Amino acid sequence: MEIVYVSHWRFPSEKTMSPLIMKTCESFARSGHRVELLVPRRRNPAFRGVDPFSHHGIEKNFRIRRIPVIDLLGVLPGSSSFYILLASFNVSAFFSVAFRRRALLYFHDARDAALISFLRRPMILEIHDFYKSRIEALNRFVFRRISGFIVTNRIKVEALKNDFGIPVSRMLHQPNAVDLEKFGISLSRAAARERRGLPENRRIILYAGHLFGWKGVDTLFDAHQFLDSDEAIYFVGGTNEDIEKFRVKSEELKVKNVVIVGRRPHAEIPIWLRAADILVLPNTSRDEASRIETSPVKLFEYMASERPIVASDLPSVRNVVNDSMVFFAEADNPKSFVDAIRRIFSDPNEADKKVEVAYREVKKYSWEKRNEAILEFIHFLGFPATA
Repeated sequence: MEIVYVSHWRFPSEKTMSPLIMKTCESFARSGHRVELLVPRRRNPAFRGVDPFSHHGIEKNFRIRRIPVIDLLGVLPGSSSFYILLASFNVSAFFSVAFRRRALLYFHDARDAALISFLRRPMILEIHDFYKSRIEALNRFVFRRISGFIVTNRIKVEALKNDFGIPVSRMLHQPNAVDLEKFGISLSRAAARERRGLPENRRIILYAGHLFGWKGVDTLFDAHQFLDSDEAIYFVGGTNEDIEKFRVKSEELKVKNVVIVGRRPHAEIPIWLRAADILVLPNTSRDEASRIETSPVKLFEYMASERPIVASDLPSVRNVVNDSMVFFAEADNPKSFVDAIRRIFSDPNEADKKVEVAYREVKKYSWEKRNEAILEFIHFLGFPATA
């Protein structure tokens, strides 16, 4: 089967979900399907000359095709440049697939299917965000033409059924996944710290991911004021802009127990996670994407890393884990996060038990199992599930 994955979330763009998209393409290709990823041809000096496959540690078993767009990001003010890029990407994508009648079209964002949906081709849409308040009319238009939906948590299954009238038979509840081989590495904390040049005598509380506001990173940053002198919060990841903002904030406040590591290659992240004493998922409750819609890939990576986890107590997080696996903290409350951190350091036996249960649970969420479930669903919808 030929699968064309259409996504404006293009590598190398800094604000992107491309590791998830590329892992999905890799998994389909490993099953013997011909896979092509259509992305916009964009300007991005920060990633010029960087190979997306090696950057994310992805097998080069599918094709990435960059198609023309009008890229004025960073040139025009406000969001107008984004919508110009999105509209031009829709036009390019439409003509790129118009004559590929046997291809199954796969999308990560309903907005990318707006124009292609007129072709009435077999289309699968992964639901990660609704953008419900802004483009509900476009959602309804596209959703009527989608053959099947991959929905990353049960909350969204109910919302799609109740708010958009989508039959459950057209939806597959399938959370995000993790590469267990990459993140379940047999590397001790001491060895991981040696490889990253980290101090052995410091308690490291680590967050890995983007520094967007809805990720709750400001709450974790503010927790520094409650930490002891031998404890430090490490932030790994972020865009250049967000990294600089955090560094300026840290310098202005003269914070000594916050370390802004910056963006690191995805292949390096498992070592950072293994080097930590505690991993933190501080998602905010003030954003619907964080509270309801997300299925955090980061959470699965944390679970596979066999480290104690402190996570915001939110419906989206509880869709994956419970109290037997992680230590919950009140979202947007820095003191609550530090209280959970204190519990881990004061009772390592309880922490070890939760780590063990979380690791057993995350084995259900491998990319191989996710891929098999999606292909079986596609076959159920009436399309061939084999190459």
